[in-house]
Amino acid sequence: MAKDKVTIQDIADALHLSRTTVSKALNGAPNMPAKTISAVWNKAKEMNYKQFAYLQPQNISGNTVPPKKGGTFALLANFIPEHFHIASAIMASLESEISSYGYSLTIHMINTGDIRSLQLPLNFKLEQVDAILGIEIFDKEYSKMLCALGKPVLFFDSFCHSAAEPLSANILLMESKNSIFRMLHHVLSHENVKRIGFIGDYMHCISFHERYEGYCNALKFHNLPYEECYCITQNDLLFQAPDFLKIELGKMQSLPDMFCCANDLLAWRTISALRSLGKKVPQDILICGFDDTLILNSLDSELTTVTTPSREMGIAAAHILLNRVENPSLAPMTAYLNSTVQIRSSTHKEQRV
Repeated sequence: MAKDKVTIQDIADALHLSRTTVSKALNGAPNMPAKTISAVWNKAKEMNYKQFAYLQPQNISGNTVPPKKGGTFALLANFIPEHFHIASAIMASLESEISSYGYSLTIHMINTGDIRSLQLPLNFKLEQVDAILGIEIFDKEYSKMLCALGKPVLFFDSFCHSAAEPLSANILLMESKNSIFRMLHHVLSHENVKRIGFIGDYMHCISFHERYEGYCNALKFHNLPYEECYCITQNDLLFQAPDFLKIELGKMQSLPDMFCCANDLLAWRTISALRSLGKKVPQDILICGFDDTLILNSLDSELTTVTTPSREMGIAAAHILLNRVENPSLAPMTAYLNSTVQIRSSTHKEQRV
């Protein structure tokens, strides 16, 4: 009989690992071997552990869909997909959709060493894989290496300027540029905002760059100047340092009326940094983000942001790759799914003093 509640100790026993090792792997502790992380992550999913439970395929209609072929899709990820990240919802719908066609999903964690040496994870068996998916893989050379393996490949987003050096891969993105423009256009049409800064490395990936383009287009449309002194756009790795944003914000002689952040996580970090400097949102400054991520809404449901079609992206990715598996001669495609602007109180003028 299956247990009602799976514990970390259950996973540890199944893998013959210590409870501490499993806990560190689940929580994305630094310096953990990618092989260990991948094994723990897959076992947690297999055993229906906590947040991994909703990655299990569910047949909403209650009817069994007969497999059409069967095989394995391999997902390579450059991070631990946590509850707040849209990748969790993408993987849930992706696995559910491909399972109805008889395919299974394996997950492989890659680390900085793998990327630098252009190596696949040790537990990745190319001969057992029908198609490859990549999440948070923004290194150009590593992306090209995956495309040279002779399997259909799909990236959820990709490195910036991949259009100038096209990959032999499908790329699936949420619509970003127009959504950011619409969000800022709404704020600028209803609020007394004259100075807007941008936070995020706009060269990090296609999506960040397109959000930056939407920001610039909104400024131009409303005849507002682009003021670099209000923008924090350094390399994405620098944003991981706990005090980076606080230090950069502290360097500004004055703050703008509003910050447009490349995603919700950056927005939340910016809000935290501003609080440490004695500034409140929206009383002292307005903030908007992008993603509408779950955990951030539970912490602060007032963030103006853009909702991404995470579930639909998983389904779309499944069908794009299923078509490529069945029809290998199909040309790769780049596809966008529409996003939805959510105007909330973090950009409401009436709450400012």
